Amino acid sequence: MSDKTVKLIASDLLDFDPENPRFPRTVNEGPIDKLIERMAREERIIELMESIGQQGYFPGEPLVAVKNGERYIVAEGNRRLAAIKLLNGQLPIPPRLKSLQDAKEQAKEHPSSIPCLVFDEHAEVLHYLGYRHITGVKAWKPLAKARYLNRLRQQPMYSLLSQDELLVALAREIGSKPYYVGQMLTSLAVLEYASDRDFFGIQRIDPERLDFTVLSTALSYENIWEFVGLANRKDIDAPALLEKEAGELFTWLYAQREDNDNKPVVRESRELDKLAKVVASPDALAELREGQDLDSAFRLTAGPSEALDQALNDANKALQEVFKLLGKYLHPSISHQSAADDVADLARSIRNLIRDRREDAR
Repeated sequence: MSDKTVKLIASDLLDFDPENPRFPRTVNEGPIDKLIERMAREERIIELMESIGQQGYFPGEPLVAVKNGERYIVAEGNRRLAAIKLLNGQLPIPPRLKSLQDAKEQAKEHPSSIPCLVFDEHAEVLHYLGYRHITGVKAWKPLAKARYLNRLRQQPMYSLLSQDELLVALAREIGSKPYYVGQMLTSLAVLEYASDRDFFGIQRIDPERLDFTVLSTALSYENIWEFVGLANRKDIDAPALLEKEAGELFTWLYAQREDNDNKPVVRESRELDKLAKVVASPDALAELREGQDLDSAFRLTAGPSEALDQALNDANKALQEVFKLLGKYLHPSISHQSAADDVADLARSIRNLIRDRREDAR
């Protein structure tokens, strides 16, 4: 990289990276106004517009670009490029983003040329990005790292390697372990499989806000990766994914439920251990599919008899707590009495059902 020089390039010759690791494919390949809206919402582009508009562009932070015929693709600095293109009118400002229009109108500076560190080949710039964002101080989030690894593995230098050799080479590139690289690429393959199917039509799921770490952690459990049809957790092309089961996994991990405080079935990552046990048990899996309640399904992982023991013990403890509270609270209301009547009726029904089934079994 020492022989690279910074060049001043007209902003209208600079294009956004169509494979930006920080954005999903739907944003990179979609309409430009959607990209701008995403940057305005999550990338604080308004602050860049205000800063550049008042102070001009700081030449000590060149963009990183790669030649693309007579034009250039910006591999590093797409937010800054967007801010400049919005300031000088090369990009239309979506009408609903009035704050961007205000920043443009108040700007004193409208840079038309930008300093760029130019690379000749994509492979060169990928190595630079890896140094900067994987092993360097400006680390990307896990999903961006996975997209970067996927882009890197498609370079010709890796085309003749076996999968094991590929994972070793990529791990060496980013200073990590082969199993980690394999797990990241496999999780990305599953995510893209879901994206290609519009996330299976699942309601109340926001594709742009999915926590990739939850998915990659889930797929580190053997029971879960087997459940969705993966050969192992390094099945980086995932050719045999099961659509129904993959859809169920995304529902349990990400679909918000109104009856669960707008949280999914798996409310936090530490519950993935429960999910792994549930999908390995036919009885527990059937219960989860029917009731969408992880705790109820998990009780069945030890078997129906043990689940009944646990449920009765839990009910007994809860009623003991009620009894203690009554010793402190001397004025129960009519609603308390009604609730107690319901509990008594249900307890009698449970007792009678258990008694009847025991007699039938004699």
